[in-house]
Order: sequence, then structure tokens, then C-alpha cells
Amino acid sequence: MGSSDIAPSHAPQWLVPLSTVLLGTGVLFWSVAYVLITRRSLQTRSYGMPILGLVINVSWEIVYGLYVAEMPFEKLGFVFWLLLDLGLIYTTVRFAPEEWEATNRFVGRHMAWILALLLAIGCWGHYAFASWWLSRPGIGTGDKSGKWYYGEDGYDTTELAYWSAGLSQLVLSSSSVAILIVRGHSGGTGYIIW
Repeated sequence: MGSSDIAPSHAPQWLVPLSTVLLGTGVLFWSVAYVLITRRSLQTRSYGMPILGLVINVSWEIVYGLYVAEMPFEKLGFVFWLLLDLGLIYTTVRFAPEEWEATNRFVGRHMAWILALLLAIGCWGHYAFASWWLSRPGIGTGDKSGKWYYGEDGYDTTELAYWSAGLSQLVLSSSSVAILIVRGHSGGTGYIIW
């Protein structure tokens, strides 16, 4: 997303390579975090990613991987993340009955269905936002010249991802703090992962 953009003439030469390195570093750390959370969840018999954060994150990866991303390596990156998500989803469904035993057994017993429903709603929400953003050129802030999407100028998928991923990250971060406070333990995660 945005990998076919042309930097404006006033942008320094180092900007695009630095942006690429920083994005790649973020992708690497998120991938490692997914693996570590899954491993820690299996060790502690608990899930590490909050339900709402997991659903918003996975639905973002589905919509942006299947609908928004246009370059093959971008699509492959999303598919890779979705494969890593399987461990997070498995541990959530597997250990939810134990985690919810004392508070709401219904939620624990029906976690797979709850995740499926929330995932469908999350995909709908991300798709609605992305399809609106891509409905005409120029949506967003600033000049969109040089921002290409499927051969059309003026569609800024980088800014689209910024706003949608930013919201997803906000939900994931705040719900991660909330789950720690509510549970009273860090099962499924830990200091190395944070």
C-alpha cells in the first residue's frame, strides 16, 4: 500500500528509503510479537491478545490484504500475518473457557462464534471505510499527486492505512492494558513481548 507512490519533488532523497526501513522494522516486530504471544499463550494456558483487539486486527489484515493492497509482495505480507493470526485465534478459542469460567461461562464456551461474529462486523467496518476512501481521488489531507492506486492518480492508500491502522492500534493497546487490569495476571503475554 503506497509502494508505487512517487515522492514529491520537495521530499529529501532519504525519506522514502527511511520510511521503507521503518515500515519493515515494524512488520518484523509485529511478526515476532505474534509468534511470542502464541508461544506464551500455550505455556500459560491463556490467550494474550484481547478479543476486540484481535478481531479489529485480523479484520484489518483481511480487508487490506484482499481488497486494498495491490502489489503482490504487499498481499503476501498480509497472508503471512493472517497465518500468524491462526495461532492467536487458536489460543483464544482454546483457552477462553478457562479464562471466562469465573465471570461468564457463556462467553468462554462460545468464543469461536463470538469471534466469527465480531470478525464479520470488523471486516464490514474496515471495508466500508476503505471503499469510501477509495471511492474517488483526493480523499484525505494534502496533495495526492503521485499517489497511485491501480493506475489512477490521487488515491492515498498510505494515509488510508495510517488512519485505519491507527484506530486498530489504539483499540489493541488500550484493550491490552484493560485485560491486564481485569484479569490481574499477564497470561499469554509478558515483558519481553511488550
